[in-house]
Amino acid sequence: MNKPIELFDFTDYRKFLKKWIKSAKEAGRSNVNRLAEAIGIHPTYLSQVIAGSKNLSLEQAAAASVEVELTEIEQEYFFALIQIDRAGTEQLKTYWKKQISRIKFEHTKLNSRVGEHHELSDTERAIYYSSWLYAATFIATSVDGQQTLDQIASRLKIPREKTSEILTFLVQTGICDSKDGFYKMGKQSIYVPNDSPFVVKHHSNWRMKAIQKMDSREDAELFFSSPMSISKADIPVIREALAQMIQQVQKKAHESGAEDLLCLNIDFFKIV
Repeated sequence: MNKPIELFDFTDYRKFLKKWIKSAKEAGRSNVNRLAEAIGIHPTYLSQVIAGSKNLSLEQAAAASVEVELTEIEQEYFFALIQIDRAGTEQLKTYWKKQISRIKFEHTKLNSRVGEHHELSDTERAIYYSSWLYAATFIATSVDGQQTLDQIASRLKIPREKTSEILTFLVQTGICDSKDGFYKMGKQSIYVPNDSPFVVKHHSNWRMKAIQKMDSREDAELFFSSPMSISKADIPVIREALAQMIQQVQKKAHESGAEDLLCLNIDFFKIV
């Protein structure tokens, strides 16, 4: 699978749309006519937009951002690029350039926290986050010596047929790679944006898994719940401390050898 098109690599929204249309056409998912229809404009007008003689309205941009499946922060960046082209004064252009710098900084900060990630389409997300088994199978492909279909099925204690179904999906979406009967990660992590409708499902999958594991917890595992009363001023301080701790844990996990499968909620437990 080709590298996903990254909006933040572009400073011209027209070039992004042109690249997206080319990629979608090659994949048989869309073309100029289908994108124009989704936006609510004539294909000729969309061609003129891409050529630079016309501009999308913000309403049209909103429809386009849904069709090309932009996240919330990507939408902000997309709209700002359009606003620069639509601005009638240098003062207004300067304002939107500052907004673009701010958005890119927020995007970079987020990526530095969660690491490299692969964005799924809404249809793929619906499948991936339907069960904890997809994420568990994904990380199981990182364990040395446990990367065949049968080894993964045995480690997770799930039927071979189900394991095969999940691995096929992971390979087809580019999340994992397959060669000579062995599977390995195609990306370092799969990130679900906080604005995604699937974020609740993702978290609840693993919270339920943690509850199931509590009855057979081991000394090496950790389950932590602490209702507390604190000042409003300390709330962002504690949140930042936890965010930094998570960043440190992810760095350590990335550098660590793959031998066992665990999950951090903040409950820290073996998946099986």
